[in-house]
Amino acid sequence: MEKTTLPGTDLNVSRICIGCWQFNADKSDKTWPAQTEETSKAIVDKALELGVNFFDTAEAYGSHASEKVLGKCLGNRRRDVVVATKFGKQHAYSAEDIDEALTASLQALQTDYIDLYQVHWMANVKNMTETVAELKRQQSKGRIRAYGVCNFGPKDTTELYDVGGTICSNQVPYNLLWRAIEYEIIPECLKRNIGILAYSPLQQGLLSGRFSKPEDVPEGRRRTRHFSKDSTKLSRHGQTGAEAETFKTIGSIADVCKEANVSMSEASLSWILAQQGISAVVVGARTPEQVEENCKLVKLSSDTVMKLDECTEDLKDVFGSNPDMWAPVSRYH
Repeated sequence: MEKTTLPGTDLNVSRICIGCWQFNADKSDKTWPAQTEETSKAIVDKALELGVNFFDTAEAYGSHASEKVLGKCLGNRRRDVVVATKFGKQHAYSAEDIDEALTASLQALQTDYIDLYQVHWMANVKNMTETVAELKRQQSKGRIRAYGVCNFGPKDTTELYDVGGTICSNQVPYNLLWRAIEYEIIPECLKRNIGILAYSPLQQGLLSGRFSKPEDVPEGRRRTRHFSKDSTKLSRHGQTGAEAETFKTIGSIADVCKEANVSMSEASLSWILAQQGISAVVVGARTPEQVEENCKLVKLSSDTVMKLDECTEDLKDVFGSNPDMWAPVSRYH
């Protein structure tokens, strides 16, 4: 498994990161329903066997439940991996809130340090000066090794840097069906030497090759702007979506993959990692077999990369520069 060092840190991470959203007991989660601890343990074991050393979780995933499961699954192997987690629920955090959230995450993960501590959303920042000062304080205490952000746009990032902050990573959604970060966020990250952690690299399974029409997709995964607002009661974007365009594009991607003799998931993940500024992809798994499949990275030819670019360009134009998959008005600034 290829590894890279996150900019400005000594964190050497695998370019595949296991997303642990589903490592929780929240049976009400419509996107990634909970799975058993035994399954989560098997996923972690398989990841480590394949050379993956990077795991991403969050306070918000089942109110520290995902962190607890990950901590149990790692056990005495904690020092062998890089653990990323996030603070942030449905409110803005003061310095005291950050300290309390970090303490709870450390306890849940059964560790005395977090490798990468991330701000989940800009909405979780009460005061940027206070937030940066608190993250630096926790870093000086050794409770976190580095800090980063998730879902930050250029203005958010500039605000952080203007008060003396320096981040090593920005975790944002990016894949062949969702290229909005190419407009503004990738250029900003390249300018500041910020590593991009791409989440939803398979667009919640749409790029797995398993779904040929909208009705095949589980309801909890039909909340994005790819789908009509009427596709699920869980939708909140209020728009007509782009179902025809999306599934036409999926068909075109499948044709390119067939010609190149690679699976759609292999091509999708490898295409992301071939893009400038991408440090790692954060991909979930329901089974150890899916971990194995997601680790089958290939070296795509320049011709195949160009064809994938071309066949997804129209869909990129449809969605434009708003990186928010779920909302009509961007929460990224």
